[in-house]
Amino acid sequence: MAGVSTESLSKVEEVLEAHASLQPLNLASELFAVVDVLDHNGTLRRAVTDSSRDAAARQGIANTVFDGKISSQAMAVLTNAVAQRWSDDTDLANALERAAVLAVTASAQSRGGVDALDEVLNELLTFVRTVDSNAQAQEALSDHQASKEAKKKLAVALGGPATTAEGVLLLERVGSNPRGRHAARVADEFAEIIVTRQNRYIARVTSAIALSQAQLERLGRALNAVYGRELKLDVSVDPAVLGGLRVQVGDEVIDGTVETRMSDLARSIG
Repeated sequence: MAGVSTESLSKVEEVLEAHASLQPLNLASELFAVVDVLDHNGTLRRAVTDSSRDAAARQGIANTVFDGKISSQAMAVLTNAVAQRWSDDTDLANALERAAVLAVTASAQSRGGVDALDEVLNELLTFVRTVDSNAQAQEALSDHQASKEAKKKLAVALGGPATTAEGVLLLERVGSNPRGRHAARVADEFAEIIVTRQNRYIARVTSAIALSQAQLERLGRALNAVYGRELKLDVSVDPAVLGGLRVQVGDEVIDGTVETRMSDLARSIG
């Protein structure tokens, strides 16, 4: 988001924090449902983001449509959101989706702090790795003939055997093909929202072999020192890299794999 929408987003997040202490998972579910309504009703979406109407008028429209259908907590977040100014009408739904993920984050934190959040992150990242490496899973999740419920169940299963309540909600959302996006990329976005909230980065590590716990701890300490903050390691094993490690943090890639060195050598003598 740019300009006015970024400023508006921060105000929505402030209101979300004030209301996320009470039944945050229910709040998240309701906000996801509001996003779906806005995505499928362009007339409503434009009406509640129309800057030619004053904030009270936009809030009145939101109240008329959603009163009695969502909790007072969700209504407070929604009415605050429609009172803001948005650069594009889709930015409102984007902000509410982000608020829903942050409500899930609040639920995990209240349940078990950083450890609980890491469990949720692990489920999202396991889903991403599994789907990215499995063409059948990609096809199943994008199959327009399959029911939404079937794809939700599949997404939860792909997140691993020990799924948290927060992970179930997010993975079901991912599996429902929200907003026409690729399921793995949605899960990626949700994971990034969570780690950004913690002032962390995700370090995506690719190794030719499984790393021991001691190796992971040493790698984590080294990367934390380089980036000046705690990183969340997302480790995958790919024999094709032959040896060494590839680490990606955001757009930055540290590639020390044999595969890359061999490719560099081949180019130098080609």
